[in-house]
Amino acid sequence: MLLIPVLVVWLVLGLTMRRDLNMYQVFEWMIASYRWATMMLPADLLCAGAISHARMRVGVEVFRVLFVKLGQHFQHLSPDFHDYVSVIFDGVVLSMPDTSSNCDAFSKPSNNRGCAGFPMMRVVTLMAASVRLHLDAAFAPYKGKGTGERALATQIVERCTLKNLLFLFDAGFYSSAFLTMLKKHDYIMKVSKTVNLKPTSDSYFSDGSYLVEVGGITIRVINVEIKGFRPFRLVTSLLDSRISALEIVRHYHTRWGIEISYDEIKTHQCATLRGQAPTILRSKRSELIEQELYALLISYNMIRWLMSQSANEHEMKPLELSFLDCMQWIIDAVDKPKCHAYLSYLISESTIDRPCRKRMNPRVIKIKMSKFKKKRDGDEGRKIDYEKITQIISYEEFKKVS
Repeated sequence: MLLIPVLVVWLVLGLTMRRDLNMYQVFEWMIASYRWATMMLPADLLCAGAISHARMRVGVEVFRVLFVKLGQHFQHLSPDFHDYVSVIFDGVVLSMPDTSSNCDAFSKPSNNRGCAGFPMMRVVTLMAASVRLHLDAAFAPYKGKGTGERALATQIVERCTLKNLLFLFDAGFYSSAFLTMLKKHDYIMKVSKTVNLKPTSDSYFSDGSYLVEVGGITIRVINVEIKGFRPFRLVTSLLDSRISALEIVRHYHTRWGIEISYDEIKTHQCATLRGQAPTILRSKRSELIEQELYALLISYNMIRWLMSQSANEHEMKPLELSFLDCMQWIIDAVDKPKCHAYLSYLISESTIDRPCRKRMNPRVIKIKMSKFKKKRDGDEGRKIDYEKITQIISYEEFKKVS
């Protein structure tokens, strides 16, 4: 009777905010104020496995519905580019514990050296650029038919009913079929240089962009060169000459906000301590992985929503606030009644100490190598008695074996 459904829902949300604690410690964190107010509860309230069984009973659907309803609540956003509300599509890969249930439902990345150490899921979200709220999401196994980012983005676009949106896409989403599916929407999309988008003589704008027909659809092509970078190409449905190509290029860089959002989720919200499993998600059953994903997005959105509210109350911009600091204030305020006004003040004071600077870094990587062999199926831990196998050897014997 203790783990009623409402409490379980809050507990799962708490699990996505307190990655530094295990399930039972999160439960104790949630009831701490009640425990010390009454001083009547026993030390051990739950038996082993109680939380996992309760989560299985609650299921996934309640979290999916909650995420969808919150997304609908966040849909009334102010335009941030001409009359458009900019929303960003991109994908992220999330790792999970290496269990048979997770491996069967999802899959492991593989290459010519074998499989990765953990199963992974691919997630694509639609995020509002101005406040970094995730409005919709689709997920699939890491590999297989229909699991690519374009296929998942198609699911989101087909069920999107919002108006005056401007979709921002990274490279890799482009195809003539995908553009046909987007014909009722406006977008800016990065395109590979290998795609043939040759202009005709009378299709140029005064700013250097030009029109091309792809599959019966007219699009605007903008070729861009920035000193120190490779040239790149954008295509857009914004054909109004009053919106200059330079404006479009500058606004497209706001797409990087979704990368920052994924970093906030993976690096800060899902931060692991030494000795904990290094995966982003921590559920060992595939059904609970789906539940945890929705809970993770819900709790992230709620943090961002409180940041947006506080910014509006104190005449600031939500993106000027530090996600990590604000999340910590919210965690500290969980068991503090009637503290909303003070919490809003603390959030408004948590500005980013190093705002985004105009700088450039080379796109390089340092590859880590290991002298150890790759772990295989038979390489499991085994019991040994150190006292029986320990012996002292002479210097000469040591020289021989060392």
